[in-house]
Amino acid sequence: MKNKATNSIAQNIKKYRLLNNMTQEQLANALYLDTQYYAQLERGERNFTIEKIILACTIFHVGIENIIVIEDTSVNDNSELLEKIIHDIEPLTTSQLSVLDKFISDVLPYMI
Repeated sequence: MKNKATNSIAQNIKKYRLLNNMTQEQLANALYLDTQYYAQLERGERNFTIEKIILACTIFHVGIENIIVIEDTSVNDNSELLEKIIHDIEPLTTSQLSVLDKFISDVLPYMI
């Protein structure tokens, strides 16, 4: 499942693991993962779940933006992106919107 985003996340988690003088085994244990499975995540062969990314942020005391790096766009360019998001979520049911709202509420504090 190698792609640019997966590799970027994996590389950033590895960077913070090394900065914190942790072995793969130590971080795997802290993330409640098998060491071999964690090694696959770090190599970009598998994808980290958002829960594991948030837990890694907590362990390393960093914001999620340090792990998930998104190209910076100007604040003034947000209108197009907001329109796209609204268009994408318009067909969702009330139940689906509630799930999305919960997800945003859970992740947003790690982005600010």
